[in-house]
Amino acid sequence: MILTIGLTQFVFVSLGILTLNVLLKAGGYAPNVASSFPPFPVWLALNSLWVFILPMAWIIFAGLCGYFRRGPLSESVARVSGVGIIVGIFLAYFYACAQLI
Repeated sequence: MILTIGLTQFVFVSLGILTLNVLLKAGGYAPNVASSFPPFPVWLALNSLWVFILPMAWIIFAGLCGYFRRGPLSESVARVSGVGIIVGIFLAYFYACAQLI
């Protein structure tokens, strides 16, 4: 289950980066006209590779939760936080893409 959640996070980040960059390029984005675009999508497109750190950090956290298996580091906490990260990634990229349409 943890592997599935981690892979889903990576897929959502990858598809979000691809969609956002396609929409920016289709709208005529270039570094010299960046001020005519909304700031959040431009920032997210420029720093989108750093968003890959989030799924990697979550996978490490989930591995620790699977190792300790008690208290605040239980697998159910890892699953809930992983699904929350998936929803957050989806909403961030959806909001950024909606601003460009």
